[in-house]
Amino acid sequence: MNVVFNRSCHPKMSELADASVDMIFTDPPYFQYRAQNVKGLKNHKDVVTEFEFDGFQSEKKYLSFLEDILKEAYRVAKPGASGYLFCADDFVSYLNRIIEAAGFKVRKVIHWHKTNPFPAISSRKMYANSMELLIHFSKGSPATWNHKPVNEMHNYRNTAVTKSDIENLIEKYRGEDKIGQLLELMKDALRDGTVDNLIENSICMGKERTKHKTQKPLKVCVPFIEISSNPDDVILDPFMGAGSTAIAALQTGRNFVGYEIDAGYCEFIQKRFDDFLSKNPDFQGEKPVIRV
Repeated sequence: MNVVFNRSCHPKMSELADASVDMIFTDPPYFQYRAQNVKGLKNHKDVVTEFEFDGFQSEKKYLSFLEDILKEAYRVAKPGASGYLFCADDFVSYLNRIIEAAGFKVRKVIHWHKTNPFPAISSRKMYANSMELLIHFSKGSPATWNHKPVNEMHNYRNTAVTKSDIENLIEKYRGEDKIGQLLELMKDALRDGTVDNLIENSICMGKERTKHKTQKPLKVCVPFIEISSNPDDVILDPFMGAGSTAIAALQTGRNFVGYEIDAGYCEFIQKRFDDFLSKNPDFQGEKPVIRV
């Protein structure tokens, strides 16, 4: 384990045995055809343009490609494994259907609110692209569900209710006739036992960022990996990209296996492995490697 294969995951992940991975977490190509004539914005970190990994000849071929990968992912997933797949809003309904055609059960579409999106350009008459979607699915009922409080999913935003808050509510709604209103307000404030289908965080920035144009930040990846897997589990990513799934797995005590066809991106991943190992000299797991 803890290996990225420098080859395509399509059509088969022949290195992997049936029912051998505990979770799937991946960010496949999006078939970004909508802005192929945009010139001046190509190198911006968060604008929809054509990418070298989005070179599908048609929408039909793109969806067929993803369906093949999902069927293979179903083969290698253990019963009860959860999966997460990033996608654009224009294909989410198609992807929900092919995820279920592969054998999985779609559970929820999660919204990632980017707190620093690329601003809208008035001449294009479009809203800012501040949301990205993540489809949660599973092979049967999820075997693992490690609850996280809502405030951890909202960029660690403080939603805690203080003693003063409670005293103020009691004073405002004093009297038995208003106890129902008080309890409803308290229930909404505490949000006990829930995990929202919303996560808030910036796009990948600073020292974490590589030259990969669609790199996902670790703060978006880690919570879902912690919720749907346990330490020592194996996380599969068929589209490793800049290696965020692998680094998130290493940071949380999980193992990983993945594929990345682009040798340049594998160089980014190797550098991130080297950085992780240099900062964690006592790491006891299997050393992460790239295999050609």
